[in-house]
Amino acid sequence: MEAQEKVGTEATKDWQDFGQTPAAQLKQIYSQDDFDPETKLYAFEGDKLVGFLTSKIVPESEDGIKRANLEFPLTLKGHEDCAEMLFEKAIENLKKKDVKKVQTRVGEVYKGTLEKANDWGYNYSRDLYILMEGKVKDFSVESKADVEVLEFDESRDLEQMIQIFVEKLGSTEEYAKSNFERITKEKETFPIHAVIRKDDKIVGRVLAYRSQNDPKEFNFGNFYYEDEEHMSSLAAFAISKMKKLGAEKASLFLSGETLPLEEKYQSFGFSRVGKIDYYEKEI
Repeated sequence: MEAQEKVGTEATKDWQDFGQTPAAQLKQIYSQDDFDPETKLYAFEGDKLVGFLTSKIVPESEDGIKRANLEFPLTLKGHEDCAEMLFEKAIENLKKKDVKKVQTRVGEVYKGTLEKANDWGYNYSRDLYILMEGKVKDFSVESKADVEVLEFDESRDLEQMIQIFVEKLGSTEEYAKSNFERITKEKETFPIHAVIRKDDKIVGRVLAYRSQNDPKEFNFGNFYYEDEEHMSSLAAFAISKMKKLGAEKASLFLSGETLPLEEKYQSFGFSRVGKIDYYEKEI
């Protein structure tokens, strides 16, 4: 898993706001009961891992077509020739599992993916993410005077947040637990984590973490709030702390229900810098 993390980090170093899954989290994901080893492929030069490709069959949609998420192969420099072999083997394995379409994330901010999608016969399917970015010194967000934003307290807030992830954000309990385990352990990577409580109930939460490639760049996790008025207070808290930590740039992805919030983030000082779409291919 450590070798996979290393290859993924190196292969995506020029991608904007893409985070390679850490080895510890990969071990937890790959030890789950529904893990299918045939959906993870690896290329070696001797004993050295030089490339890999991951896929995952997704729940059947309303159209009855069986699909799989198929990530692009990630390879070390000088070993790009194994990408085609990994892709072809993945398609072969997925066909055996009766998958009819594969879908993948494509965009200019994920360097090289647009070219590969065109070369490998993918077609645009739908919008997925909008990447927003801005200079921290230029952000301006006002917090509501009567709203108190507090640092995340593991002993007090952890179980509630896991429950929120499972019941309201559609996460599995296993993923939620592993996610918060990493957040609470890696304080240097995740220095901004705060909540809003009302009658001891969490009604808002904000998370921001350092980029793997630049410690002065922060990425926002998904905001959670029950009252839209809390959004500005959460953002103001995070941005204030970023400034104290010497951050120079911050970014976030909008997707799904948050896509209509683009103008709201623009009012904070963010600008759209890229877009990620789902592309599909029949197999």
